Amino acid sequence: MQYTYLGRTGLQVSRITLGAMNFGELTNEADSFKIMDEAIDQGINFFDTADVYGGPQSPDMEKGFGTSEEIIGRWLAQGGLRDKIILATKVYQPMDTGVNDRRLSAYHIKRACEASLKRLKTEALLQIG
Repeated sequence: MQYTYLGRTGLQVSRITLGAMNFGELTNEADSFKIMDEAIDQGINFFDTADVYGGPQSPDMEKGFGTSEEIIGRWLAQGGLRDKIILATKVYQPMDTGVNDRRLSAYHIKRACEASLKRLKTEALLQIG
């Protein structure tokens, strides 16, 4: 696997990133676990998800938000895996119908980060720089 630096963080990430957009919606949990295991085996250490991944992308549709993060969180909870990956998630899209449940206000970013950390079963953000 080839690696590159992530900006000026000093972190080295695989040039191939595992995108988890389909975890939950199109890829069940067992298959998602197999995909993540294989990614680690192949040297992929950069995983990408978002708070809205894993279900319908519209708040008026059936709930599915956060499912991708929840699956990754359960995979990480197996132990010894969190330090093997650089995990990226995103905020912005609506997570509910409230006017502050979207976009990039400080309020929404803080709440979205707290909720993502809970779903990912990860206690703290890694602050670099």
